[in-house]
Amino acid sequence: MKEKDLRSYLEKLEKYAPEEIKFVNRTVNRKFELSAVLAKLESQNRYPAVVFNHIDGYTMPVVSNLFSSRKRLGFALGCEEKDLNKVYRDREDHRIEPKLVSVGPVKEVIQTKGEVDLTKLPIVTHNEKDVAPYITAGAMVVKDPETGIRNVGVYRHMLQGKTEIGVHLAETSHSNLIFEKYCKRGKPMEVAITVGMHPLLYLGVLSFVPFGVDEYTVVGGLMEEPLEVVKCETVDLEVPAMAEIVFEGIMKPGNQRLEGPFGEFTTLYGKEMMNPVIDVTAILMRKDPIYLDIFSGHIDQQLLGGTPRLSSIYKAVQVACPTVKDVFMPPSGCCRLTCYISIEKRHEGEPKNAICAAFAVDPFIRYAVVVDSDVDIFDDSSIWRAISTRVHVDEDVFMMKNAKGHPLDPTARKGFLVEKVGIDATRPSDY
Repeated sequence: MKEKDLRSYLEKLEKYAPEEIKFVNRTVNRKFELSAVLAKLESQNRYPAVVFNHIDGYTMPVVSNLFSSRKRLGFALGCEEKDLNKVYRDREDHRIEPKLVSVGPVKEVIQTKGEVDLTKLPIVTHNEKDVAPYITAGAMVVKDPETGIRNVGVYRHMLQGKTEIGVHLAETSHSNLIFEKYCKRGKPMEVAITVGMHPLLYLGVLSFVPFGVDEYTVVGGLMEEPLEVVKCETVDLEVPAMAEIVFEGIMKPGNQRLEGPFGEFTTLYGKEMMNPVIDVTAILMRKDPIYLDIFSGHIDQQLLGGTPRLSSIYKAVQVACPTVKDVFMPPSGCCRLTCYISIEKRHEGEPKNAICAAFAVDPFIRYAVVVDSDVDIFDDSSIWRAISTRVHVDEDVFMMKNAKGHPLDPTARKGFLVEKVGIDATRPSDY
């Protein structure tokens, strides 16, 4: 387990894939300047993980852009980039229960009550119109009050004050469903937020598994060993023992505050809205913590959120079309809104079934394109070549109106209603 934390991953990256990690040793401001460095690299088509060793006014380093490369995500799983999707699918299905341990590095420093001060952490302000600094790499765990089963997800957390952070729970998220249960009971919901851990924690907790599955078991499957967890200090929850930083807190029903705007995965700003506030009751951390940031509105955020979803999409499509080869949600579609599906077509009509399966399993998807296996779904130009040369619009394109999308989709109406478009770009049988 010693090699399954953030710092060991960074060390292995520096040793075995030095081209994938860069270090900035001059002093950088956490407000705009850090993200400007990453944006500059992006403009040069460069996507390394970046370690900022000196943040102006703070003592701890910041790591960002960690998830902006499929090669690095494969590296985290111990596989080649070309095998990333398959390895993830296989391990996701072999879940391993977490292991409770008595101590862990995350408890080297414990701050409670009057000691808690979130402003002492280098929380990053990413974009010009972001209303405040945002915690973007927080894996938040809660427990279902009916079953006691844990649920973990990654959400945006606006810095609201020394002991308060906001949280945006999408209407479609499992954590929002659980919070609604607490609200009906008139009870607060306990939360614990991990900031800084091995990439497999984030890939695992973002798995698109059914409601009622503990995402920590998925993390164990990805790691091929139990995730070691420790008990929190002020809430009845468990967090990774090898984490860098953990925030403990409570969400009270009705305790809401304006949150946003914030630069989201769509590359556009999410609007201002009323969202719950978390009262932070404790901070756990290592003696020399590394603060992990996700570069919001860019490929770092997009690939991390999109990659785990490919597994559930593939499995759903496989039911409709057993000869599916692979699926991919490209950065050009924010790794959420557009999905490419590769199949070996046996029958006419099969691609449309595959499209409907993708729409059904993932509400984010608005455009789904099915292609033959000779088309590279990881290359946008190959997809558009297939569309341009193999599609009869009157027969091969269809639209669904008033389908459920996502409230952060900038085209959504009445909260989350969108149009969805399916494109069969496979060769006709008599091609």
